[in-house]
Amino acid sequence: MKKLMIVAAIAAAAVGCVSVRPSNAVSALTLDVTSPDTSFIDNSVKPAKCGTATATGIICFTEGDASIKAAMDNGNIKKIHHVDYKVKNILGIVGSTTTIVWGE
Repeated sequence: MKKLMIVAAIAAAAVGCVSVRPSNAVSALTLDVTSPDTSFIDNSVKPAKCGTATATGIICFTEGDASIKAAMDNGNIKKIHHVDYKVKNILGIVGSTTTIVWGE
């Protein structure tokens, strides 16, 4: 019984370790949300190109570069029209954040 309690405590601590942000929705079970970042909207720029950058994680380990700069570099974008974020999270164990930059 003591071993079961230890395993349960470790599992409870591990849930929620993978933090995926930004998001305007919170879910303990499954999260798959796309949300815009309106602070970058520039109507003088055409959203002709799209660049993405992703960071992924499992339990307490995360890797990748989901920065706006990385997404701009991947899409060869010099001027930003707007930025979107796609966030996936399953039980706080597996997660990913993708930054999507639109511009020219």
